[in-house]
Amino acid sequence: MASEPEEVATEYFARMRAGDVSVVDLFHEDASLVGLGTTRTGKAAIREFYQGVIERAGPSPRSAGPLLADGTRVAAEVFIDLSDEVSVHAVDIFVVEEGRIRSLSYFLCAHSD
Repeated sequence: MASEPEEVATEYFARMRAGDVSVVDLFHEDASLVGLGTTRTGKAAIREFYQGVIERAGPSPRSAGPLLADGTRVAAEVFIDLSDEVSVHAVDIFVVEEGRIRSLSYFLCAHSD
């Protein structure tokens, strides 16, 4: 299993592209997932979130640039292609400790048409 923060983030995106709910296994038991004004704490809540998202939207992230790693933190700018042919621009910030995600905060970027 990946242990360096950048490797963990890379594995996270690989599992998301595969639609693999085992992405949750990359998180600590008491991890937090923060985004869209909500915080989910603990693997059970995070698993429930990912199961629903993977079933409903089939998210497939693709990189918008290189991962930016500094110590335990990794930032990733991504485009997330969804099953309804919509693409969402997002920034994910991981905190990785002991080879597992301690927290993941995600931010959706506004589109201007």
